[in-house]
Amino acid sequence: MANYDVAQICTNGHVANAYTKLMPDRGGAYCQTCGEKTITVCPKCRHEIQGPYQGAFVPDSDFEPPNFCRNCGKPYPWTERRLQAAKELIDQEQTLAPDEKIALEADINDITHDAPRTQAAAIRIKAFLAKVPGVVGSALRDIVVDVASETAKKIILGL
Repeated sequence: MANYDVAQICTNGHVANAYTKLMPDRGGAYCQTCGEKTITVCPKCRHEIQGPYQGAFVPDSDFEPPNFCRNCGKPYPWTERRLQAAKELIDQEQTLAPDEKIALEADINDITHDAPRTQAAAIRIKAFLAKVPGVVGSALRDIVVDVASETAKKIILGL
């Protein structure tokens, strides 16, 4: 990661320090927002979490933690937790048929990265979210947007 700093992120996805090389004293072992442990490397392959480009300053609040490790391709803990939370919300939703729930869970996995199925999955998710009312629908939408690729976000949000 030649020209990138190393980010320190809690396992829930809160940025503790986007610049651990440039400003090593910021951040901490635990998140100030939620108290979870912070990490600077992928738990699966131990590769550093890519922070912002070192030539341009991005405030921690504007830095978006990556969803997947650039070295091994596995989801970071915060991505896994969001996907699990989305699946739990889908399971609780009474307005969706069992086959719709299964399809929606598969579509959520497909929108996390840009691939051939991303656009079709995002269109189906947008239609499903229109069927899910109230607090559950709102929470599910927020989680889905958090893990979605830029292409999928644009479709789901209607941008």
